[in-house]
Amino acid sequence: MKFSLVLGMKHMFSNLAVILQNNTFVESDFTLPVPVLLAKFSFLPISSFFPEASLSFSADWLDTIQQSAIRSTLEGFNVGISGDGNPVALLEQAIALTNHALAYSYLGLYYFKIAAYDQAIATFTSAIEQYKEEPFFYASRCLVYRLIDEDEGAFYDYQIAKRLDFNYHSVLEWAENQAELTYFEADNLVIQELESKPKQLNTDEINSLGLEYVHCYSYLKAIGLYSSAIAESDNKDSNLFVFRGSLYLKLTCFELALSDFNQAIALDENRSAAYIFRAKVFESYRNYQSALEDYAKAEEIDRDSSIVYEERASLFERLGNFEEALLDFDRLVTLNPEDFYVYSLRADLNEKLEDLPGALADYSKAIDLNPYYSDLYSYRAAIREKLGDPIGAKADLDKFNELEDE
Repeated sequence: MKFSLVLGMKHMFSNLAVILQNNTFVESDFTLPVPVLLAKFSFLPISSFFPEASLSFSADWLDTIQQSAIRSTLEGFNVGISGDGNPVALLEQAIALTNHALAYSYLGLYYFKIAAYDQAIATFTSAIEQYKEEPFFYASRCLVYRLIDEDEGAFYDYQIAKRLDFNYHSVLEWAENQAELTYFEADNLVIQELESKPKQLNTDEINSLGLEYVHCYSYLKAIGLYSSAIAESDNKDSNLFVFRGSLYLKLTCFELALSDFNQAIALDENRSAAYIFRAKVFESYRNYQSALEDYAKAEEIDRDSSIVYEERASLFERLGNFEEALLDFDRLVTLNPEDFYVYSLRADLNEKLEDLPGALADYSKAIDLNPYYSDLYSYRAAIREKLGDPIGAKADLDKFNELEDE
């Protein structure tokens, strides 16, 4: 009986993988780490926002999930299982049998599609209990909470998802702004001018229009623009793959992003931005060694690239490698001595290193460069309190409150 259940489970996931992403499925895929599995074979409830023409997914991948469609993907799963073929019952049995992340994802997504929001929340909550470090499930539950105006729950889940993987900040911010797209675009003069041009846009104009779409949260239009430019060009431009891949990354479509960055590197092995963005995909997959190798390659190509040091320092910090992070933050400060933000980043790390005088000096420098950023006074107040300077701490908190009230 148990053997039949396992065979059926493998058959189910094989069918789901093929139908949802039209990739060549191999059984070893399901031995991959959970973040990779979720990126390869599943998707957030925000898939409802994806019009088929805008993203290069197969039609099957984008089909609205209905009970009959799920039932067809589950053919064979109920081998040895008693039941009536109901997709909910089958997925619940898959969860009971394996606690598999994909089973939670598909069940939660199914409930989302049929507007059974309480059940979707319950499913994602159960998934979070099993996979506490997976931002995917917090982001999914956040989106459902937003739909039912449960702001406190949505904000909590957003904060956790963002902390675990900052890409989920981007996708949740994008989803939240979808209702305003028409207003943003109508108010953008560059978009109006470029869209009204009678002739085909040149490369610079495509880049400008794509950037303006991004500013307006019209990521799908930007992806469509870059995709058309790639398809129509005889000589492929690696930049276009980097631009499109960066948007796939923002939308947590990690496999599509990885494919674009690989293509950009194949076209131009010295495209430092492609290595930086690919490193971020590897971070999301928790393949930290590959991420560090890509950051090192980007540094080799451009030793004055601030973004390399900022991103790698943040990774070192999350990994607890504080000394390595400090070296990168020191380099970042050297490259950007007039940027208050880099001092605030190093100050936070100095506090973790228990170098309170160093943290105080960095926050003070950041305040000198940007005296109107209220949060800096709050941060410095905490350091002054720890250093036994209550008068200075109170002065900073007073200034914080003054700026907040303005």
